[in-house]
Amino acid sequence: MQITNPRRFISLLLVVMAAAAAIGVWRYAAADVALQKSGDVEVAAGASASTIGENLVADGYIERSIPWRYHAWRQDAAPRIQAGTYHVERGERISQVLQRFVDGDTSPNEFTLTFPEGFTLEQMAERTAARGIGTKEEFVAAARPAAYKDQYPFLAELAADRTLEGYLFPDTYQVFADDTSANVVARMLATFNRKVVQGGLLEAAPRTPDQLVIMASIVEREVISDDDMELVSGVLWKRNDEGAGLDADATVRYALGKQTGPLTVQDLASESPYNTRRWKGLPPGPISNPGLRALTAAANPEESAFYYYLSAPSGETIFSKTNDEHNANKVKYLQ
Repeated sequence: MQITNPRRFISLLLVVMAAAAAIGVWRYAAADVALQKSGDVEVAAGASASTIGENLVADGYIERSIPWRYHAWRQDAAPRIQAGTYHVERGERISQVLQRFVDGDTSPNEFTLTFPEGFTLEQMAERTAARGIGTKEEFVAAARPAAYKDQYPFLAELAADRTLEGYLFPDTYQVFADDTSANVVARMLATFNRKVVQGGLLEAAPRTPDQLVIMASIVEREVISDDDMELVSGVLWKRNDEGAGLDADATVRYALGKQTGPLTVQDLASESPYNTRRWKGLPPGPISNPGLRALTAAANPEESAFYYYLSAPSGETIFSKTNDEHNANKVKYLQ
């Protein structure tokens, strides 16, 4: 073959070579490669698909991360991967592994256990038992401060008859089939220590750590909107400090174990020391296990001219300066 235009030929040859190289790269990226070994892979909460791929390379499961990233994109897996511990087998294709990560098909010996903010000790005990970890009674028995006071000085002021109500941090935990109730309690308490105590939230003068936890537990159950917690905290601390009484319905509900339905006149007259409609000051202990937002609000109350508040069915917190205004708001929003 005679080349009449060498420059044009070279240009064409370069285009063909570039196309061939691109096809080769694409085929390499699209290859559904197999894992090179078996083992347990830990996927941290919030980990990106790229990070997971890099970890698989570092741990010797795959040689390159490009195929992993390609299939994560192809399967739209990146935003849907779930945290947990996954057992993978040598020879398993990366597309299959990605799908299991998306489905949350974790090791059968490990699962997640979620405790919402504001759950009481009893609710936590019921949920733990329902997932097959001990019994409700075992959880309650394990949630006693005496066993942990040497390890956590912030529990030192708790009376002997108290439970760890208020100090079991609500979060999502990885638990194992052979865990006991005490194991779960220990992890929750350790999380409280790390996120709350070491974070300095219990150092707000002039309150004691227990006073702050008690107030946070009330704010958690009283307020629907997180944005209003610091303002409600300010109202409650002001009423407490001035001896006006908290008048918090959530404390009555805790005393009676009545979390839903209207409170009757008889309910509000309960003799329980947790009834802040009857007794002034803070109740003798927390009424729930508050989250970080409520604990922050208790430690950082917002000052205002308000003296009353109510939570409307819409979730909005309605504040009032006077009792007359508060009563008018009750008629307007609650009847």
